[in-house]
Amino acid sequence: MTDSTKRSSSQQKPLTIITNQREKINNGTVDTVNPKSPLEFTWTFWYIKPDKRLTWEQSLINLIDIGFVEDFWATFNHLAAPSRLSQNKSNSDYYFFKKGVRPMWEDKTNANGGRWLLTCGNQDTKLDELWLETLLGMIGDCFSHDTDPEPLSHFITGCVVAIRTRGHKIALWLSEAHNETIVREIGRRWRSIMNLSPNIRIQFDMHNESSNGLQRPMYEE
Repeated sequence: MTDSTKRSSSQQKPLTIITNQREKINNGTVDTVNPKSPLEFTWTFWYIKPDKRLTWEQSLINLIDIGFVEDFWATFNHLAAPSRLSQNKSNSDYYFFKKGVRPMWEDKTNANGGRWLLTCGNQDTKLDELWLETLLGMIGDCFSHDTDPEPLSHFITGCVVAIRTRGHKIALWLSEAHNETIVREIGRRWRSIMNLSPNIRIQFDMHNESSNGLQRPMYEE
């Protein structure tokens, strides 16, 4: 077995466990005797549907903390898919962030970071698939390789799927924005995880610059 094969095998192992657990849950064959399969990080699902009567933070709902593979699938299978939310013709967001990190760029963990952004369009039939692949890449530690000096998953704080009538978006949030090598490599690995075609581009902005919508992206992949 070559070194590259070994790396590929080790990278796929967490994702294989996650996928197998989904099949067991769907088939009703989850082993209730053996302990659950822990994730490397604990994550939090958030949801927001803007309400003009409330502030943005008041509209933000902490849904549940996820620390095990089985709990991820139980929650994910219960939530309405992004494509279903889009049928309501109103703005809404799902956030999936490491526990303790609030899904806003003002949070100290996000303050000096940025986001990779994929614009999907408002009729993209692959929206649900792209969202799921992003989530699995995060909880399955697929952003980190054995050869990394520091696991790149440590720089990922969360992801967002934003349902918009003018075009849906998926964003991958990072705590780092100034180290071009790290930022670009995470972007490339995200592209690979989602299996994007070469003609689809993703763009990276710093949080404190992307909010005004006027700055050109720092990087593009």
